[in-house]
Amino acid sequence: MARTSSPNGDQALINASPTKEFFIHMLTRDIPLTRAILDLVDNSVDGARRIRPAGDYDRLWVRMELDAQHFRIADNCGGIPVDVARDYAFRFGRPKEAEGTPGSMGQFGVGMKRTFFRLGRHFVVRSITRESRFTVDVDVDKWMADGESPEKWHFKFSELETGLHIKEKDTGTVIEVDRLLPNVTDAFALENFRSRLAEEMSHAHALTLGRELAITLDGLPIKHNPQELFSSQVLKPGFVVKSYSSKTLTGKSGPPVRVMLYAGVSERNLHEGGWYLFCNGRQILRADQTATTVWGDRHQMRVYHPDFAYFRGYAYFDSDDGALLPWTTTKTGVDADSPIYKAVQQEMIEMTKPVLTFLTNLEKERATAAAVRPLEHAITTARATQVQTITQPHA
Repeated sequence: MARTSSPNGDQALINASPTKEFFIHMLTRDIPLTRAILDLVDNSVDGARRIRPAGDYDRLWVRMELDAQHFRIADNCGGIPVDVARDYAFRFGRPKEAEGTPGSMGQFGVGMKRTFFRLGRHFVVRSITRESRFTVDVDVDKWMADGESPEKWHFKFSELETGLHIKEKDTGTVIEVDRLLPNVTDAFALENFRSRLAEEMSHAHALTLGRELAITLDGLPIKHNPQELFSSQVLKPGFVVKSYSSKTLTGKSGPPVRVMLYAGVSERNLHEGGWYLFCNGRQILRADQTATTVWGDRHQMRVYHPDFAYFRGYAYFDSDDGALLPWTTTKTGVDADSPIYKAVQQEMIEMTKPVLTFLTNLEKERATAAAVRPLEHAITTARATQVQTITQPHA
Protein backbone atom coordinates (compact mmCIF):
# COMPACT_ATOMS: atom_id res chain seq x y z
CA MET A 1 0.00 0.00 0.00
CA ALA A 2 1.42 3.40 -1.02
CA ARG A 3 2.26 5.80 1.77
CA THR A 4 1.81 9.58 1.58
CA SER A 5 4.23 11.86 3.40
CA SER A 6 4.98 15.56 3.42
CA PRO A 7 8.20 16.33 1.53
CA ASN A 8 10.76 18.53 3.16
CA GLY A 9 14.00 20.29 2.25
CA ASP A 10 15.13 19.94 -1.36
CA GLN A 11 12.44 17.33 -2.00
CA ALA A 12 9.80 20.06 -1.68
CA LEU A 13 11.35 22.34 -4.28
CA ILE A 14 10.10 22.57 -7.86
CA ASN A 15 12.39 24.34 -10.35
CA ALA A 16 10.42 27.23 -11.89
CA SER A 17 13.36 29.40 -12.98
CA PRO A 18 13.48 30.41 -16.66
CA THR A 19 16.15 29.20 -19.05
CA LYS A 20 18.45 31.87 -20.47
CA GLU A 21 17.27 31.17 -24.01
CA PHE A 22 13.60 31.54 -23.09
CA PHE A 23 14.32 34.64 -21.00
CA ILE A 24 16.14 36.38 -23.87
CA HIS A 25 13.38 35.45 -26.30
CA MET A 26 10.67 36.89 -24.07
CA LEU A 27 12.74 39.96 -23.21
CA THR A 28 13.31 40.96 -26.84
CA ARG A 29 10.37 39.61 -28.81
CA ASP A 30 8.07 42.64 -28.65
CA ILE A 31 10.41 45.62 -28.91
CA PRO A 32 11.17 47.16 -32.31
CA LEU A 33 14.83 47.58 -33.14
CA THR A 34 14.73 51.38 -33.18
CA ARG A 35 13.09 51.49 -29.77
CA ALA A 36 15.70 49.15 -28.30
CA ILE A 37 18.48 51.44 -29.52
CA LEU A 38 16.71 54.47 -28.04
CA ASP A 39 17.01 52.82 -24.61
CA LEU A 40 20.79 53.23 -24.87
CA VAL A 41 20.38 56.90 -25.74
CA ASP A 42 18.15 57.22 -22.66
CA ASN A 43 21.01 55.91 -20.53
CA SER A 44 23.36 58.53 -21.97
CA VAL A 45 20.82 61.26 -21.28
CA ASP A 46 20.50 60.02 -17.69
CA GLY A 47 24.28 60.29 -17.40
CA ALA A 48 24.13 63.87 -18.64
CA ARG A 49 21.40 64.62 -16.13
CA ARG A 50 23.46 63.08 -13.32
CA ILE A 51 26.46 65.37 -13.95
CA ARG A 52 24.44 68.41 -15.10
CA PRO A 53 21.26 68.39 -12.96
CA ALA A 54 20.45 71.97 -13.99
CA GLY A 55 19.80 70.70 -17.52
CA ASP A 56 22.47 72.60 -19.47
CA TYR A 57 24.12 69.95 -21.69
CA ASP A 58 26.36 72.20 -23.77
CA ARG A 59 29.52 70.31 -24.91
CA LEU A 60 28.05 66.94 -23.93
CA TRP A 61 27.52 64.47 -26.77
CA VAL A 62 26.22 61.05 -27.78
CA ARG A 63 27.67 59.51 -30.94
CA MET A 64 26.19 56.48 -32.63
CA GLU A 65 27.60 54.45 -35.53
CA LEU A 66 26.21 51.37 -37.21
CA ASP A 67 26.75 49.18 -40.25
CA ALA A 68 25.83 45.65 -41.29
CA GLN A 69 28.44 44.10 -38.96
CA HIS A 70 28.71 46.43 -35.99
CA PHE A 71 26.93 48.83 -33.64
CA ARG A 72 28.62 51.43 -31.45
CA ILE A 73 27.36 54.19 -29.14
CA ALA A 74 29.68 56.46 -27.16
CA ASP A 75 29.11 59.43 -24.89
CA ASN A 76 30.99 61.81 -22.59
CA CYS A 77 28.18 61.90 -20.04
CA GLY A 78 29.96 60.89 -16.85
CA GLY A 79 30.23 57.12 -17.14
CA ILE A 80 28.68 54.33 -15.05
CA PRO A 81 29.88 54.12 -11.42
CA VAL A 82 31.38 50.73 -10.56
CA ASP A 83 28.94 50.06 -7.73
CA VAL A 84 26.02 50.79 -10.06
CA ALA A 85 27.46 48.45 -12.69
CA ARG A 86 28.14 45.72 -10.12
CA ASP A 87 24.82 45.81 -8.29
CA TYR A 88 22.22 47.25 -10.65
CA ALA A 89 23.07 48.17 -14.25
CA PHE A 90 23.59 44.61 -15.50
CA ARG A 91 20.80 43.03 -13.47
CA PHE A 92 17.59 41.91 -15.15
CA GLY A 93 15.07 44.19 -13.49
CA ARG A 94 15.46 47.06 -11.07
CA PRO A 95 15.77 46.11 -7.39
CA LYS A 96 13.83 48.21 -4.89
CA GLU A 97 16.99 49.36 -3.14
CA ALA A 98 18.50 50.78 -6.34
CA GLU A 99 19.11 54.52 -6.12
CA GLY A 100 18.53 55.98 -9.57
CA THR A 101 19.25 59.44 -10.88
CA PRO A 102 16.39 61.76 -9.82
CA GLY A 103 14.15 62.36 -12.81
CA SER A 104 15.84 59.66 -14.90
CA MET A 105 14.47 57.96 -18.01
CA GLY A 106 15.81 54.52 -17.09
CA GLN A 107 13.34 53.07 -14.60
CA PHE A 108 12.59 49.44 -15.30
CA GLY A 109 15.99 47.77 -15.29
CA VAL A 110 15.59 46.08 -18.67
CA GLY A 111 16.55 48.58 -21.37
CA MET A 112 20.33 48.20 -21.73
CA LYS A 113 20.40 44.39 -21.40
CA ARG A 114 17.40 43.99 -23.68
CA THR A 115 19.15 46.03 -26.35
CA PHE A 116 22.34 43.94 -26.16
CA PHE A 117 20.38 40.74 -26.74
CA ARG A 118 18.18 42.36 -29.37
CA LEU A 119 21.22 43.37 -31.43
CA GLY A 120 23.79 40.59 -31.35
CA ARG A 121 25.76 37.83 -29.72
CA HIS A 122 28.77 39.76 -28.42
CA PHE A 123 28.89 43.05 -26.55
CA VAL A 124 31.52 45.13 -24.80
CA VAL A 125 30.85 47.97 -22.34
CA ARG A 126 33.71 50.30 -21.41
CA SER A 127 33.00 53.05 -18.92
CA ILE A 128 35.06 55.74 -17.14
CA THR A 129 33.93 57.89 -14.22
CA ARG A 130 35.86 60.43 -12.16
CA GLU A 131 36.98 57.63 -9.78
CA SER A 132 36.97 54.39 -11.79
CA ARG A 133 36.99 52.55 -15.07
CA PHE A 134 35.79 49.10 -16.09
CA THR A 135 35.19 46.81 -19.04
CA VAL A 136 32.51 44.13 -19.36
CA ASP A 137 33.01 41.79 -22.33
CA VAL A 138 30.31 39.16 -22.89
CA ASP A 139 30.09 36.40 -25.46
CA VAL A 140 26.36 35.73 -25.31
CA ASP A 141 26.57 32.21 -26.80
CA LYS A 142 29.15 31.16 -24.19
CA TRP A 143 27.12 32.81 -21.41
CA MET A 144 24.01 30.92 -22.51
CA ALA A 145 25.91 27.61 -22.66
CA ASP A 146 27.53 28.12 -19.25
CA GLY A 147 24.61 26.75 -17.26
CA GLU A 148 21.40 27.87 -15.62
CA SER A 149 22.30 27.96 -11.92
CA PRO A 150 21.85 31.40 -10.29
CA GLU A 151 25.56 32.23 -10.23
CA LYS A 152 25.81 31.41 -13.96
CA TRP A 153 23.50 34.32 -14.78
CA HIS A 154 26.12 36.82 -13.58
CA PHE A 155 28.44 38.83 -15.80
CA LYS A 156 32.03 39.64 -14.82
CA PHE A 157 34.31 42.64 -15.13
CA SER A 158 37.11 41.82 -17.55
CA GLU A 159 38.94 45.00 -16.46
CA LEU A 160 38.43 47.09 -13.31
CA GLU A 161 40.31 50.01 -11.76
CA THR A 162 39.17 52.12 -8.80
CA GLY A 163 40.55 54.97 -6.73
CA LEU A 164 41.38 57.03 -9.83
CA HIS A 165 41.35 60.79 -10.37
CA ILE A 166 39.98 61.50 -13.85
CA LYS A 167 38.86 64.81 -15.31
CA GLU A 168 35.15 65.05 -16.06
CA LYS A 169 35.83 65.78 -19.74
CA ASP A 170 37.48 62.35 -20.03
CA THR A 171 34.56 60.40 -18.56
CA GLY A 172 31.92 58.52 -20.51
CA THR A 173 30.74 55.18 -21.80
CA VAL A 174 31.35 53.20 -24.99
CA ILE A 175 29.12 50.26 -25.95
CA GLU A 176 29.92 48.03 -28.91
CA VAL A 177 27.91 45.09 -30.23
CA ASP A 178 28.95 42.74 -33.02
CA ARG A 179 28.05 39.30 -34.35
CA LEU A 180 24.77 40.99 -35.11
CA LEU A 181 21.60 38.93 -35.50
CA PRO A 182 20.56 38.36 -39.14
CA ASN A 183 17.49 40.62 -38.96
CA VAL A 184 19.63 43.38 -37.42
CA THR A 185 22.24 43.05 -40.16
CA ASP A 186 19.50 43.33 -42.77
CA ALA A 187 17.98 46.39 -41.10
CA PHE A 188 21.31 48.19 -40.65
CA ALA A 189 22.03 47.76 -44.36
CA LEU A 190 18.96 49.83 -45.25
CA GLU A 191 19.23 53.59 -45.60
CA ASN A 192 15.60 54.06 -44.63
CA PHE A 193 16.33 52.37 -41.29
CA ARG A 194 18.83 55.11 -40.46
CA SER A 195 16.30 57.74 -41.48
CA ARG A 196 13.64 56.18 -39.27
CA LEU A 197 16.02 55.85 -36.33
CA ALA A 198 17.12 59.49 -36.69
CA GLU A 199 13.48 60.62 -36.82
CA GLU A 200 12.54 58.63 -33.72
CA MET A 201 15.52 60.02 -31.81
CA SER A 202 14.55 63.53 -32.88
CA HIS A 203 11.05 63.05 -31.52
CA ALA A 204 11.89 61.07 -28.37
CA HIS A 205 14.63 63.45 -27.23
CA ALA A 206 13.32 66.77 -28.52
CA LEU A 207 13.55 68.37 -25.08
CA THR A 208 17.07 67.10 -24.46
CA LEU A 209 18.25 68.25 -27.89
CA GLY A 210 16.79 71.66 -27.07
CA ARG A 211 19.11 71.76 -24.03
CA GLU A 212 22.19 71.44 -26.29
CA LEU A 213 22.99 67.73 -25.94
CA ALA A 214 24.60 66.88 -29.31
CA ILE A 215 23.40 63.52 -30.68
CA THR A 216 24.81 62.20 -33.96
CA LEU A 217 24.16 59.15 -36.11
CA ASP A 218 27.05 58.17 -38.39
CA GLY A 219 28.43 61.67 -37.96
CA LEU A 220 25.20 63.47 -38.89
CA PRO A 221 23.55 65.62 -36.18
CA ILE A 222 20.06 64.74 -34.99
CA LYS A 223 17.88 67.82 -35.28
CA HIS A 224 14.53 68.57 -33.71
CA ASN A 225 11.54 70.84 -34.01
CA PRO A 226 10.68 72.71 -30.80
CA GLN A 227 7.18 72.47 -29.37
CA GLU A 228 5.39 75.69 -30.29
CA LEU A 229 1.95 77.24 -29.93
CA PHE A 230 0.54 80.39 -31.49
CA SER A 231 0.30 83.23 -29.00
CA SER A 232 -0.80 86.87 -29.09
CA GLN A 233 -2.78 89.37 -27.02
CA VAL A 234 -6.03 87.85 -28.29
CA LEU A 235 -5.00 84.23 -28.83
CA LYS A 236 -3.56 82.75 -25.65
CA PRO A 237 -2.68 79.07 -25.15
CA GLY A 238 -4.10 77.29 -22.14
CA PHE A 239 -1.57 76.45 -19.44
CA VAL A 240 -2.08 74.46 -16.23
CA VAL A 241 0.58 73.44 -13.74
CA LYS A 242 -0.15 71.04 -10.88
CA SER A 243 1.62 68.88 -8.34
CA TYR A 244 0.31 65.52 -7.16
CA SER A 245 1.54 63.92 -3.94
CA SER A 246 2.86 60.38 -4.01
CA LYS A 247 0.77 59.63 -0.93
CA THR A 248 -2.42 60.54 -2.81
CA LEU A 249 -1.47 58.52 -5.88
CA THR A 250 -0.12 55.34 -4.29
CA GLY A 251 -0.82 55.53 -0.56
CA LYS A 252 2.94 55.58 0.06
CA SER A 253 5.30 58.41 0.86
CA GLY A 254 7.54 59.58 -1.95
CA PRO A 255 8.39 62.48 -4.23
CA PRO A 256 5.57 64.40 -5.94
CA VAL A 257 4.63 64.27 -9.62
CA ARG A 258 4.75 67.63 -11.34
CA VAL A 259 2.53 68.12 -14.37
CA MET A 260 2.45 70.95 -16.90
CA LEU A 261 -0.26 71.02 -19.56
CA TYR A 262 -0.47 73.28 -22.60
CA ALA A 263 -3.22 73.39 -25.22
CA GLY A 264 -3.66 75.71 -28.17
CA VAL A 265 -3.12 75.99 -31.91
CA SER A 266 -0.10 75.78 -34.18
CA GLU A 267 0.65 75.33 -37.87
CA ARG A 268 -2.14 73.42 -39.60
CA ASN A 269 -0.98 69.84 -40.15
CA LEU A 270 -3.40 66.93 -40.15
CA HIS A 271 -0.79 64.38 -39.05
CA GLU A 272 0.94 66.58 -36.46
CA GLY A 273 -2.22 67.64 -34.65
CA GLY A 274 -3.11 65.96 -31.36
CA TRP A 275 -1.66 65.46 -27.89
CA TYR A 276 2.04 64.97 -27.09
CA LEU A 277 3.06 63.34 -23.79
CA PHE A 278 6.46 63.43 -22.09
CA CYS A 279 7.72 61.61 -19.00
CA ASN A 280 10.88 63.02 -17.40
CA GLY A 281 11.69 64.71 -20.68
CA ARG A 282 11.21 61.59 -22.83
CA GLN A 283 8.43 61.74 -25.42
CA ILE A 284 6.20 58.68 -25.05
CA LEU A 285 3.22 59.70 -27.16
CA ARG A 286 3.25 61.85 -30.27
CA ALA A 287 0.36 63.57 -32.04
CA ASP A 288 -2.17 61.24 -30.44
CA GLN A 289 -5.56 61.44 -32.12
CA THR A 290 -7.27 58.57 -30.31
CA ALA A 291 -9.20 57.78 -27.15
CA THR A 292 -5.87 57.13 -25.41
CA THR A 293 -5.86 60.85 -24.70
CA VAL A 294 -9.06 62.85 -25.22
CA TRP A 295 -10.70 61.98 -28.50
CA GLY A 296 -14.02 60.23 -29.15
CA ASP A 297 -17.28 59.23 -27.53
CA ARG A 298 -15.61 57.54 -24.56
CA HIS A 299 -14.66 61.00 -23.31
CA GLN A 300 -17.80 62.71 -24.63
CA MET A 301 -15.58 64.46 -27.18
CA ARG A 302 -15.56 64.59 -30.95
CA VAL A 303 -13.26 62.29 -32.84
CA TYR A 304 -10.18 63.90 -34.34
CA HIS A 305 -11.16 65.68 -37.57
CA PRO A 306 -9.37 67.72 -40.27
CA ASP A 307 -10.91 70.86 -38.73
CA PHE A 308 -8.72 70.17 -35.68
CA ALA A 309 -5.42 69.97 -37.58
CA TYR A 310 -4.35 73.21 -35.86
CA PHE A 311 -4.71 71.66 -32.41
CA ARG A 312 -1.68 70.89 -30.26
CA GLY A 313 -1.65 69.68 -26.67
CA TYR A 314 1.49 69.06 -24.61
CA ALA A 315 1.57 67.16 -21.32
CA TYR A 316 4.80 67.02 -19.31
CA PHE A 317 4.98 64.57 -16.38
CA ASP A 318 8.07 64.81 -14.16
CA SER A 319 9.07 63.12 -10.94
CA ASP A 320 12.26 62.14 -9.14
CA ASP A 321 10.67 58.68 -8.95
CA GLY A 322 9.94 57.70 -12.54
CA ALA A 323 7.95 54.66 -11.39
CA LEU A 324 5.10 57.07 -10.59
CA LEU A 325 4.85 58.23 -14.21
CA PRO A 326 2.42 56.80 -16.79
CA TRP A 327 4.85 55.21 -19.27
CA THR A 328 5.19 51.65 -20.50
CA THR A 329 8.45 49.70 -20.24
CA THR A 330 9.18 50.37 -23.94
CA LYS A 331 8.40 54.09 -23.46
CA THR A 332 6.25 53.98 -26.58
CA GLY A 333 2.89 54.60 -25.01
CA VAL A 334 0.95 55.62 -21.97
CA ASP A 335 -0.21 53.37 -19.15
CA ALA A 336 -3.87 54.36 -19.11
CA ASP A 337 -4.38 52.62 -15.76
CA SER A 338 -1.74 54.74 -14.05
CA PRO A 339 -3.22 56.72 -11.13
CA ILE A 340 -1.48 59.92 -12.23
CA TYR A 341 -2.70 59.55 -15.80
CA LYS A 342 -6.28 59.03 -14.68
CA ALA A 343 -6.02 62.16 -12.58
CA VAL A 344 -4.54 64.28 -15.38
CA GLN A 345 -6.57 62.99 -18.31
CA GLN A 346 -9.69 64.88 -17.27
CA GLU A 347 -7.65 68.09 -17.12
CA MET A 348 -6.48 67.39 -20.68
CA ILE A 349 -10.06 66.94 -21.82
CA GLU A 350 -11.19 70.19 -20.23
CA MET A 351 -8.26 72.08 -21.79
CA THR A 352 -9.03 70.65 -25.22
CA LYS A 353 -12.68 71.74 -25.30
CA PRO A 354 -12.25 75.53 -25.73
CA VAL A 355 -9.63 75.02 -28.44
CA LEU A 356 -11.95 72.75 -30.41
CA THR A 357 -14.76 75.28 -30.00
CA PHE A 358 -12.46 77.97 -31.42
CA LEU A 359 -11.49 75.77 -34.38
CA THR A 360 -15.09 74.78 -35.09
CA ASN A 361 -16.12 78.45 -35.12
CA LEU A 362 -13.11 79.24 -37.33
CA GLU A 363 -14.37 76.82 -39.98
CA LYS A 364 -17.88 78.28 -39.75
CA GLU A 365 -16.42 81.77 -40.17
CA ARG A 366 -14.49 80.67 -43.26
CA ALA A 367 -17.69 79.27 -44.76
CA THR A 368 -19.34 82.72 -44.70
CA ALA A 369 -18.86 85.64 -47.04
CA ALA A 370 -18.13 88.02 -44.17
CA ALA A 371 -15.51 90.67 -44.93
CA VAL A 372 -14.35 90.77 -41.29
CA ARG A 373 -13.07 87.50 -39.93
CA PRO A 374 -11.73 87.99 -36.39
CA LEU A 375 -10.86 84.32 -35.79
CA GLU A 376 -8.94 84.09 -39.05
CA HIS A 377 -7.14 87.30 -38.13
CA ALA A 378 -6.26 85.87 -34.71
CA ILE A 379 -4.64 82.83 -36.32
CA THR A 380 -2.70 84.71 -38.99
CA THR A 381 -1.33 87.43 -36.69
CA ALA A 382 -0.28 85.23 -33.74
CA ARG A 383 3.37 84.42 -33.20
CA ALA A 384 4.77 80.90 -32.79
CA THR A 385 6.03 80.65 -29.21
CA GLN A 386 7.96 77.83 -27.55
CA VAL A 387 5.71 76.27 -24.96
CA GLN A 388 8.43 76.31 -22.28
CA THR A 389 8.28 80.12 -22.32
CA ILE A 390 4.54 80.17 -21.64
CA THR A 391 4.34 80.46 -17.87
CA GLN A 392 1.08 82.23 -17.09
CA PRO A 393 -1.46 79.66 -15.82
CA HIS A 394 -4.78 79.60 -17.63
CA ALA A 395 -7.55 81.11 -15.54
